[in-house]
Amino acid sequence: MAIASFLPSEAKVTFNVVVIPIDLFKVCSNYYCYPEVSEIIASDVVENFNNTGRIYSPTMSYVRRAMTADENLRRYTLSIIQRYERDQSLDFAAMKIIAKSFNANSLLLISNDVPIDKAYARRSVWEMLVLSTNFDISYPYEMETNAILVDTVNDLVMWRGFYKKKISDSNDAFKAPNASDAYAKLEYFRLYSKDILSKIISQNIYLRFFPKLIDPQPIVKDTKPEGAYFRFESESNIPALQNKLIQHQRDKYTEKDEDAPDNTYGEMIYGD
Repeated sequence: MAIASFLPSEAKVTFNVVVIPIDLFKVCSNYYCYPEVSEIIASDVVENFNNTGRIYSPTMSYVRRAMTADENLRRYTLSIIQRYERDQSLDFAAMKIIAKSFNANSLLLISNDVPIDKAYARRSVWEMLVLSTNFDISYPYEMETNAILVDTVNDLVMWRGFYKKKISDSNDAFKAPNASDAYAKLEYFRLYSKDILSKIISQNIYLRFFPKLIDPQPIVKDTKPEGAYFRFESESNIPALQNKLIQHQRDKYTEKDEDAPDNTYGEMIYGD
């Protein structure tokens, strides 16, 4: 089944990219019923792509609807996800079919998890938050994000980005003893994606398609983090900042106005 109805007739799109987060089918599957971080990042990247006028990507909701309507498409997507989760290998044949179904020649796969070295396992951010909270675990958890851009015509990897972010605080605590603290973590990851990570991924991919452009930052008008992310920086060792974060989230629950955002941001990330 060819799925091209999402493309506006008047649009002049140079490249179409299908973005697939590893946790695409994990809707409300964690204890908090929060979106998985891979989907948060994928949604932000899609928005960045569509703002360029040169790269177009269907939204996560559109992709899900298409796969609900086509069982074969869903099966091929599951094949990609399961194979990658098993040994981080790529199912190029399935990727080619999925990209073609969305009238695209490229597919971006995004994964996000927390490695547990001693257990030789990888778990989602929300799993680790529940476990470390319930069992009072202190550990220097790091969240890892992989982004892999595949040329589905030639079956090759065009670009790969790998990013790490420490999510425990200065005392190696990563806990949410109440709903307000758990929601603060969600906002922290949303702002981390929107302000920093999705911008870096989007711009790197943009430059793979348009390497000769002088301006390397066409994705967004302001590539500098907006500042709100700093308030959600879990590594801060300033108690007052942590108290402000918790109070900010409690105020949101009572529908009070949010304080004006700061003009600074926290730790940067790195990739290869």
